[in-house]
Amino acid sequence: MNRFAFVVPSLFILVATSAFAQNPSTNIDVKADVKGACQIVSAAEINFNNLNPTDTTDKSASGTLTMWCTKGQRFSLSFNSGQNFLAGKRRMKGVTATTDFIAYSLTSEEVTGIGAGPAAPVTIAIPAVVKAADYRNAAVGAYKDTLTVTVQN
Repeated sequence: MNRFAFVVPSLFILVATSAFAQNPSTNIDVKADVKGACQIVSAAEINFNNLNPTDTTDKSASGTLTMWCTKGQRFSLSFNSGQNFLAGKRRMKGVTATTDFIAYSLTSEEVTGIGAGPAAPVTIAIPAVVKAADYRNAAVGAYKDTLTVTVQN
């Protein structure tokens, strides 16, 4: 009987301890904040190629900009005035004839859109035009300007 008397209280303590034991728990939030960002992948020049002063037609050319922005991120592209801006006109400067200029204009000054993420980059055309009157009296040789495009998000 001593043996039975010892087993019953031990069993009671084991059951009572299991019934009253608490296993506390809580929730932990896992968070992140994705920031809007844009990345320029590549840019291709605007090249009017050969301008023939005997031609009386305006010449068009397009460059491109390939870029992406975070999915859902609004963006806008803007262009500066170039390195040779004067009297309200963008101008290409003669590479060898450094006192000669040919005016040009962009046909789109600002581009807007909404990003779709890096897996879906967009290529944006940057159209420009040179009026025949602006290259008709230009000196022979190459002409160049540099534009800065800014992506605002």
